[in-house]
Amino acid sequence: MAAIGAIRKHGVLLLVIIGLALLAFILGDLSNVHRTFSNKYVMAKIDGKKMDQQYSKQYEENTALMKLLQNKTSFEDNETYQIHEMTWQQMLQDAVLDKQLAKLGLTFTPQMIEDFKENMVASLSTQQPNQFIAQFANALAQIYGPENAMGIISNIETLANQDQGKDIYNAYQALVRFAVSAEKQQNYFALAQNSIYFSDPLAKQLAKDNNMAMVSLMTVNPELTAFQNMKPEVSEKEMKDFYNIHKSDMFDLQADNRDINVAVFPINPTPADLKAIEDSVRKDFTNFTQQSIAEFNLSKGNGVVDSTYFKESDINLPELDSLIFKSSVGSFIEPFLYENVKWYFGKVFGAANRPDSVLVATIELPFKTAQYKEAPYSKKEAHRIADSLVDVIKSNQASIFALQPNYLYGREQGDTTFWLAERGTMPTLYNNLLETPNGGIYLYKAPNGYIVFQVLDRTQLIEKRQFVLYDYDVNASEATFNALRSQANEFAAGVSNNEEFIANAAKKGIQVVNGEKVTSMMANVGQLPNCRDIVSWAFSDDVKKDNISDVFNIDRMYFAVACVAQAREKGVQKYKDAKDDIKTILERKNKLNMVADQLNKDLASGFNAVAQKYSIAANDSVMLSFAGDYYMNRGVDSKAIGQIFNLPVNKSAAVCGNNMVYVVNVKELRDGQASQNLMMEKNYLQNELIGRERNENTLLSYLISQSKVLDNRVRFYQK
Repeated sequence: MAAIGAIRKHGVLLLVIIGLALLAFILGDLSNVHRTFSNKYVMAKIDGKKMDQQYSKQYEENTALMKLLQNKTSFEDNETYQIHEMTWQQMLQDAVLDKQLAKLGLTFTPQMIEDFKENMVASLSTQQPNQFIAQFANALAQIYGPENAMGIISNIETLANQDQGKDIYNAYQALVRFAVSAEKQQNYFALAQNSIYFSDPLAKQLAKDNNMAMVSLMTVNPELTAFQNMKPEVSEKEMKDFYNIHKSDMFDLQADNRDINVAVFPINPTPADLKAIEDSVRKDFTNFTQQSIAEFNLSKGNGVVDSTYFKESDINLPELDSLIFKSSVGSFIEPFLYENVKWYFGKVFGAANRPDSVLVATIELPFKTAQYKEAPYSKKEAHRIADSLVDVIKSNQASIFALQPNYLYGREQGDTTFWLAERGTMPTLYNNLLETPNGGIYLYKAPNGYIVFQVLDRTQLIEKRQFVLYDYDVNASEATFNALRSQANEFAAGVSNNEEFIANAAKKGIQVVNGEKVTSMMANVGQLPNCRDIVSWAFSDDVKKDNISDVFNIDRMYFAVACVAQAREKGVQKYKDAKDDIKTILERKNKLNMVADQLNKDLASGFNAVAQKYSIAANDSVMLSFAGDYYMNRGVDSKAIGQIFNLPVNKSAAVCGNNMVYVVNVKELRDGQASQNLMMEKNYLQNELIGRERNENTLLSYLISQSKVLDNRVRFYQK
C-alpha cells in the first residue's frame, strides 16, 4: 500500500515520464518506418520499381564480362565508372523498351530468352555466328584455347554454382543480356518503322522545299586573332529572357552535376631522391653479383627463384628481349633506367632449346577435400584407380581415349585433349611432361586430385632462356612526400571559397584542373583520372558550392585539394544557378553577331578581299541542299542553311551559324524536284525520323527522360 501511495503521490511525474518513454518509442518506430520508405536508403528506382539487387547483379556480371574480353583481373577507377554507366544505361534502356514493346503486344518471356540463348550458342557452328557469342568464344579461346572454349560454352550452365567458373558464368549472363537487349531494340524499331506513314502531301512539301544552291563559301572561326579585341556584352534582361524561353529544354537537368576545381600537387621525386634511388640500386646490384641468385632472392623476400624458360617474344620490355638473348649464360644484366619510372638489373642463368607447348590427353580423378566434398573418390580410391589406369594404358590393354568416357564427370570428351603451353604451367609439371616421350604416360598429383597425362605431340624446338630481373620504382622519398602534403594542407587551409581558390593557386603557380558538369558516378575530373574520392566528396550531403575539401592522396601520384565551383541539382535549374552558363552562351552568340557585322562591312571590298584579309580559304562551286544534313552541306549547320537559302543571288553576305560565321555568295538557286512516286522523299523522311542509329538513340534518350528515375548509386559506390 505504501508503494501504491507513493505512486499516487507522484502520479503526474510518472505520467510525464511514461509519456516521454512512449514518445521515444513511437519516434523510434517512426524513424524505422521512415528508413523503410525513404529514398535515401534506396540505391536505384525506375518507374517506382526498386532496382538495387538487379543493379548490383548486373554490375557484377558486366565487370566479369569486361575482365574476360579485355583479359584483365582489375580495373582503374575510370574503367570502373564506365562499367557502372554501361550497366545503368542498359537497365534504363531495357526498362523503356520492355514498356514500349508491351504496348505493341510483344513481351520477351523467360522461355523466349532461353530459346534465344540456345540459338545463339548453336550459331557458333554456322557460317554466320551471333556476334555476341562469337566475341565471347574468341575471348575464351585466347585464354583457354579453341577446343576448351567450345567445351566451356557447351557446358556453361554447369558453372553457375561452381566457385572456379562463376566469373565465366557471370560474363556469359552479361553477354546474354546484351544480346537480348539488342534483339529488343531491333524488334521495337522494326515495329516502330512499320507503324509510321508518310503522306504524299508531306513528301511533296519536302520536294518543294528541298532547293539546291551553288555557292562560294568561307567558314570563319570567331576566335581568330583578328577578332580577339571584340568583347561582347550581355544585359541582365537578355539573360532572363533567354532563361524564360529555354529553361524547360536547355536547363532541365536529368541528373545532379558539379563543377569541380582541383589543385594538383604532383608527387615527383626530387633530384636528391633520384640520386638516392640510383645509389640504392647500384649497391643492391653489387651485392647481387657477390651472392648466388637463391641467396639474393631470399634476402629480397622473393622466395624460390622462378625457373620458367622464356622465348624471346615472351619478353615485352623493349630492348630487354634482345639483351637477354644476346648475353651468354651466367652474364649479368647491368642496372638500367626504363622511361624514368623503374630501375632494372638481373642475370641470365639458363638456356635450352625446348618446345613451347605439349599436346596431352588427360583423365582427371578428383578426390574429396575440405573445399571439394562432392568429389567422387576418396584420396586413396583416386590413387588406386590412377595407378590402375596407368598400367592398363602402358600395357596397351586400352587407349586413353577409350577410357576417358568413364571419367568425364559432366565434361565433354573433347575437353580432355589440349595443348599445354609452357607459360602458365607449373615448371615442374611441364619439365616432367617434356621428359615423357610421345605416347608416354605421366601421373601427376594435384592438390585435389590425380591427373593421368599421355603426351601425344609437342611443338618444334625453340631457343629459350631462364633469367631473373629485379625492379625498383622511381618514387619520391617520404621526406618529399610529406613536404608536398604539407604544401597541399597549407593551401587548403588558406582558402574558403572558389574565388580565393583560383586566385591563390594562380599566385603560387599551382596547377588547377577544371571538371565541368561532373555527375555523381564519374571517376574523372576533367583530365584527371581515378578521382572517385573527389567526386564522392563533392556529392556528399553536407558539401555545398564554394566548399573546400581536405587533401586527397590520389594513388601516391599527386595530392589534390578540391573546390565545388558550382552545384546543380536534377530538374529545372533556377535562374541564379544557370546564369553563368547563360552568360557564356549569349556572349558566344553576340560575338558571332559582332564578327558577322564586321565581315559584312568588309564585304564592301569584295568576297576575295575578305578571304585575303583574314587568310581564310574560299571554296567555289559548293553545292548546298536545303534538306541536307551537316555532313552533306560541307559542315554548314542548319541555322546558317536557313539563312543562306533566303539570300539574294550574287550578293555576298555573312551569316551566323551555331558556332561559326559563314561568308556566302549564292551563285545559283535551283528549285526542288519531286522524285518518281515520291520514293526518295519518303525514304529521306524515314531516315531522318527513325532509320538511323543516332535517331534511335535520340528516341531512346527521350523515352528514358520521360521515366521516373531515382539514381542514388553514389551513396553505395563511394569508391
